[in-house]
Amino acid sequence: MQSKTTREKEFLEKVHWSCEALSKGVRRSHLISADEGALLKELYTRDGEGTLISRDLYDGIRQATIEDITGILDLCAPLIKQGFLVDRPPDQVEKTINSYYVYTRDSTILACAQLMRYDDNSKMAEIGCLVVNKKYRGEGKGDGMLGFLERLCVQSGIKSVFVLSTQTMQFFSERGYDEVGVEALPERKRENYNEKRKSKVYMKTIQSLRDLDSEELMWDR
Repeated sequence: MQSKTTREKEFLEKVHWSCEALSKGVRRSHLISADEGALLKELYTRDGEGTLISRDLYDGIRQATIEDITGILDLCAPLIKQGFLVDRPPDQVEKTINSYYVYTRDSTILACAQLMRYDDNSKMAEIGCLVVNKKYRGEGKGDGMLGFLERLCVQSGIKSVFVLSTQTMQFFSERGYDEVGVEALPERKRENYNEKRKSKVYMKTIQSLRDLDSEELMWDR
């Protein structure tokens, strides 16, 4: 039987060979165990079985494009039906697509969210439409989206970020958001506040990337 050190050395050698192949134009490399069925699962299921080394963004967060609209709407549809989210017509999503971000695995959208910056002196932004595919909940995808957007806020000089919610208050409370009154919202948002939904407002002051890193260590995932 091979020692752990030998197995680790062989694995690193295969990683090296994979990187060499990628540097010469290969798009993706798969490192798969010899277990029965592993090859089929790696090649024909989205979550795979082995280790994938890729030149492109196989699993991660990026800004949404027009091609993502259908996927975003499909992801949001069940929550809209339950009344958790406000219905967003396709043309509205298209007009604001640059404010959407998607968490993708290959070509499938696992989660989405919207970051709306307010062009005034408030230095505030709103996070909305934070949705995770039911199959991938509990794997940190929501935390990943939230952390990514908060870092964008820091990089943009935004000092406060807020969310409006009727159902997911605990999620945001556990991640440093405090309930505030409607009067704390930017003027343009106050003018468009939906009195019928009675959404609660949760706000967080963000100072630096280091602060966000420290906070995330304490999140209850």
